[in-house]
Amino acid sequence: MQRTTGRLLYLRTSLPTSASAMPRTRLPPTIRQGILNFPGATPESKAAAERLLEEDRQQHHSLYRAGFHNHLSHHILAAYDLGAPAKLLQTIYDEEKKALRPIRPDGSDTTKAEPINRENWTQYLGPQHDQQYADYLAFFSDEIANIGVGQVLERYLFSPAANGNGTHMLLRFVSGAVHPLIQTGYAVEFGSDAMVAQALAQAAMHDVFAPELYDLKDLSDQSGEKEASADPTHRQPSRGKSLLSILREAYDSDILHPVMPYDPNALLSKRQRDALQGGRPEEIKRLASLWKVDVSKGQQELDDKVEELFWVTTLLLAGTSKVGRTPRLDFFLMHLLNATLFVPSLLNAIPSLESKALLLRALIPVILNYLILRGRPRINPDVLMSYTAVPRPPASQGLPQPDTSALGDLRDDEAYNPWPVIIESVLYAPDAHTVKAIRALYYAAQRYGTTPSGGALGAFQTTGKETHEGIRNVDGTIFVRAAGAVMDVLGWVSYGQKEGSWDRSGLGWDDAWKTGGQ
Repeated sequence: MQRTTGRLLYLRTSLPTSASAMPRTRLPPTIRQGILNFPGATPESKAAAERLLEEDRQQHHSLYRAGFHNHLSHHILAAYDLGAPAKLLQTIYDEEKKALRPIRPDGSDTTKAEPINRENWTQYLGPQHDQQYADYLAFFSDEIANIGVGQVLERYLFSPAANGNGTHMLLRFVSGAVHPLIQTGYAVEFGSDAMVAQALAQAAMHDVFAPELYDLKDLSDQSGEKEASADPTHRQPSRGKSLLSILREAYDSDILHPVMPYDPNALLSKRQRDALQGGRPEEIKRLASLWKVDVSKGQQELDDKVEELFWVTTLLLAGTSKVGRTPRLDFFLMHLLNATLFVPSLLNAIPSLESKALLLRALIPVILNYLILRGRPRINPDVLMSYTAVPRPPASQGLPQPDTSALGDLRDDEAYNPWPVIIESVLYAPDAHTVKAIRALYYAAQRYGTTPSGGALGAFQTTGKETHEGIRNVDGTIFVRAAGAVMDVLGWVSYGQKEGSWDRSGLGWDDAWKTGGQ
């Protein structure tokens, strides 16, 4: 019943056919607390966040160079959710805005002679029309004001009309290192209708993401039975294969080998063109089809799929370095983890079960595609489990001796919770991605931190064999271990450590560990 209700509600609504017949709408700038809601928010910081977000919305374009995204709102909201005070939010804004460009790159302050409306909205899609960003922002603002966020998402992301005849809005939504999805995720998490309009306008400015990897008419196919496990304690998905099992097949595939030879200077666009050769699109499409989303199972099914995404994206980010080498964290794989944080909020905002399944299934080709673009880096659970579960900033060795009345000692790892110091320090990180990654890992630790060894969904094949060697030892501490690696690599800057950097070499190629190229 719920699967069709959302779409039918929209179709039955009687509205003018042209948004140009309606006034340009400025949606309320208000936000609510985020899903972590770390203590620290005040009336002053909330007002500052709302004011700065509105200034960004009214003044800045969503792209500041070809393919480079405006992260200002991400940074503000991530820091706000972790308790940043108003002064720090202003500092973030002042720093981030330096690279941004005006909302109308041509310097004009008027809309197109023919405003974007329901008849022509598909005619100006893609980065070649990025001067129309402000017009799309006005259009989606009007649509949200009239029919609400849920129905706008259904109509402009998931409906057949939004995905036929080359429109492909869902594939634009997951394009650009999933930035439109991330932008929309922030919007629905923090209850900002105005930011949803921003996000959809940003999606409209993107190229279509690799349509060769998708068969959209089959994305909602729920066929496939649950595979019986040799050990009932090994968690398996309700239908189809687990994401960890699919990742195993991707590693073993003779088709999905990395493009050779390794080119340290290759642009991502070049790597993408090369990766979509040699039968790889068909193989990615086949593997993605093995991940089933059975919406008849209700919320538990959605929760399980989100959990699978967190285990896999955390392992891909923090478990793909080499044994005995300094950890390296891939810039693009990091975006997969950061995007995963917003899947629960997006699922809550999307009305129909069918569209929820579409969103989840659309993510798997993205993950597999980036796996190949980064040289097919292999997860090594032992590497991630070798990182400390009690990460500390470099100055923590100088902690004072506690009073004799203290019930324990902060200097004792067995009596120490590392998360408060991680959160305190990451607020001052200069790169928005660092704050975002820590927030994603904190959320995962809240929900899956007590998972025992071997308890990850899909850790074992139905035969009882590990999907990845060593994964029987992986437990819920991987999220704090990964957070420690992020802080060590990117820098505990508030404790005097130099800012580090994400790895862009393509660390799946062995030669990348020799050259450290881009």
